Amino acid sequence: MSLKTKLALFDIDGTIAEKGVIPQSVIEGIEHLHKKGYITTVSTGRGFIRLKEALGEAFDTVVSPEALIIVEHGTKIVDREGKAHFGEYFNEREIDHIADFTRSNIDLFRLAWFNPIDVNRKVQVWCVDERIVQEETEKRGHYADVFTSSIGELEERLLQEKLSNVTLRLKDFIKVENLKLAFTRTDTNVIFQDSNMEFVKNNTNKGLAVDYVAKHLKIHKNDLLIAGNAINDVEMLDIGAGVVVLVGPPETRAAILPYLSQPESVRTVDSPLEFGHFLKTL
Repeated sequence: MSLKTKLALFDIDGTIAEKGVIPQSVIEGIEHLHKKGYITTVSTGRGFIRLKEALGEAFDTVVSPEALIIVEHGTKIVDREGKAHFGEYFNEREIDHIADFTRSNIDLFRLAWFNPIDVNRKVQVWCVDERIVQEETEKRGHYADVFTSSIGELEERLLQEKLSNVTLRLKDFIKVENLKLAFTRTDTNVIFQDSNMEFVKNNTNKGLAVDYVAKHLKIHKNDLLIAGNAINDVEMLDIGAGVVVLVGPPETRAAILPYLSQPESVRTVDSPLEFGHFLKTL
């Protein structure tokens, strides 16, 4: 392992990237952290393929060579090649529940997608309406296989995979953000964020995943810097890290701060651009 003794973990969307763009201030801030002895990496709701797309040319700067990467809301931890080090996967009963829920509430959803464990395969995107398959293929075809089928056939596909996260895209008229719910008849939670409804195992979250990565690298919690912006970041923002930063405009931060046990200790900045400037002050 390198001489670096600290670890910084960042959410991507809304934390280090704004509408898919990583400001130069963030790149410079992360490079500054490297000089200060930090290993840096990301903790995101995205799957590995979409994560690499989001970071683009900045991947090698943001993710240090020795780092592990937290993906799919903390349900999976992978190395820089996308190989899983840890995962909590749905069992058959849980897949049945996801399919039943989708079938019972089909009018709420536009799409569903899931990430194959083999990173050489594309993201699998299922369309509720066959009329939007072409549109979604044009939009997502560079990273996704887009298809439509009955929900029964979709369930068969889900059962053939090793999955830790299934995402349902809500229709535009449904506005639910920064909400997490637990089901009582199955070991799954759902996260409403970024116009999506995400199914995850209820014994997983980004906080537990950060703890795993820190122990893997033999780094104490006091030497952690954690930054996030949304409901799926709450557990990692609340693990007792040495530096905790909540990114986003005041109205967004107001929705997250009440979930934290020590909100008075959290640093706040208004945007990824400002977060990059903050990193350069450390």
